[in-house]
Amino acid sequence: MLRLAMRDGLSSLQNLSADDILAAIGLERRRTVSDALVPSLALFTAGALVGAAAAVLLTPKTGQQLRRELTDGARDLSQKITSTAQEYTGATRSSAQQGNASHA
Repeated sequence: MLRLAMRDGLSSLQNLSADDILAAIGLERRRTVSDALVPSLALFTAGALVGAAAAVLLTPKTGQQLRRELTDGARDLSQKITSTAQEYTGATRSSAQQGNASHA
């Protein structure tokens, strides 16, 4: 009987996590920046998407005008992303080449 009780007690102790132990003594883990930032960014993004959808639905423009503006905006954004990526990769390549030249 005592042996069974000890085995059960040891089994329950092995299943304890650090959070369980901290909670038992009235403490909790410190929250990291990402613990607060990730949910906030997710809510902000969801709100931005809802706002954008409402703006598209409530705009006083015709469908053809709206599609043209959305297409132009998407094209401009794509070009900006492409040029930024090319600048970044060019800067990365030139710094890598400079690093290789100094090692030669």
